[in-house]
Amino acid sequence: MNVVALDCLEWMNNSEPFKDEVCGIGGIFRGVNSSRLPNIHYSRRFISSALMAEAIAVRSAVMKAASSNIRSLTVYSDSRVLISMIKTKETRPALYGILFDIFYFSSLFETISFMFIPRLENSEADLVAKSALAAVDNLSVDGV
Repeated sequence: MNVVALDCLEWMNNSEPFKDEVCGIGGIFRGVNSSRLPNIHYSRRFISSALMAEAIAVRSAVMKAASSNIRSLTVYSDSRVLISMIKTKETRPALYGILFDIFYFSSLFETISFMFIPRLENSEADLVAKSALAAVDNLSVDGV
């Protein structure tokens, strides 16, 4: 079984003339085939909520594992709400496209499960997300 632990950290820069929300996304793959999968480590701008950031992280992990022909996966996230939504196939308008992708790519696995993990037990993925967030901390919105 392969597992991925995910974390997202949000940062808001309210000194700009408009609200710029940035999130750092981090994920650690572990398991039999995890050597084929590099860590997930990137940041995204203009994320409207923490729930959306977590959903983007889960989508990234599921897509990356599916495209690497991983057949079984357990996804850990510290978003209890998102894990519940995925398990019950609940959707919300702001997350419809992201959740649709998660549901579609999940169907490509022989086995897949989604589990809640408390943030304190997810410190390794938390560090990866912090480093992704730190990489954009000094950037301005226009890239200068």
